Amino acid sequence: MTVAQMTVAQMTAAPVTRVLAALDRGPAAKPVLAAARALAALVGAEATALHVRVDGDQVPRSLAAAAGVPLRVVGGDVVANLVAAAGAPEVVALVIGARGIPADPRPLGAVAAATATAVAKPVMVVPPDAVPPARYRRVLVPLEGSVETSLAPRPLIELAVAVGLDVVALHVLGLDTVPAFTDQPQHEFPVWADEFLARHCPWGSGAARLETRVGRCEDIVPLIARECGCDLIVLAWSQAFTPGRARVVRGALQRCRVPVVLVPVRTPAGAGRAEVEAQPP
Repeated sequence: MTVAQMTVAQMTAAPVTRVLAALDRGPAAKPVLAAARALAALVGAEATALHVRVDGDQVPRSLAAAAGVPLRVVGGDVVANLVAAAGAPEVVALVIGARGIPADPRPLGAVAAATATAVAKPVMVVPPDAVPPARYRRVLVPLEGSVETSLAPRPLIELAVAVGLDVVALHVLGLDTVPAFTDQPQHEFPVWADEFLARHCPWGSGAARLETRVGRCEDIVPLIARECGCDLIVLAWSQAFTPGRARVVRGALQRCRVPVVLVPVRTPAGAGRAEVEAQPP
């Protein structure tokens, strides 16, 4: 077909975007595929799957066929293939299993950790015992109070808001960061909360409700996710699992039974990556 033969609709149609599910032969494959389909529905994309063959591909082929999701099977290094596939322009997010079995104490298995820290796009991590819904309804977005970590999840949350997803923003205060109110905290706190949402939730007026707690963020996030009935968590992170880093991410991955979307923090060139620490600055 030549350009002259193309219709206006064909010329102006938006490019197809895809959510890529990384399927293996383990118990996490089924929830990974279900989570990828739900995320694709949320962001208006198509779900596709990739299996890097190690010693067989019957399980991922059966799962993909039953779900009606296209599957590509390749050979070679698992991490290298996943990172390369996730880097394709049409891929908007990668979905991976957290680890092989629920009893594994690690927040991420070796392959998942190596992949998540190398992909410069949102990576959804799915616990092996997760039961993702057909449609996400409520998302928890912890905010530690910096511009970088507030802006990182914005594109994903804006899409979620557009389709009516309930957004719960969480800000965890340390004992030394609780706002100082005068003699009318019942009036001053709502004003402070509105100002915080306006500054750190740039997703449109009234798009999120704010929950605040005092304590350690890595402990509070799993608690609020359960308390508020959230079926999805979105976290900005620095893509580092070195000792002392990403404590909030570790806590969410170890203690939550719902998928966690890790969104890389992007900072101006030369400024370095912003850290997502356990306590607000």
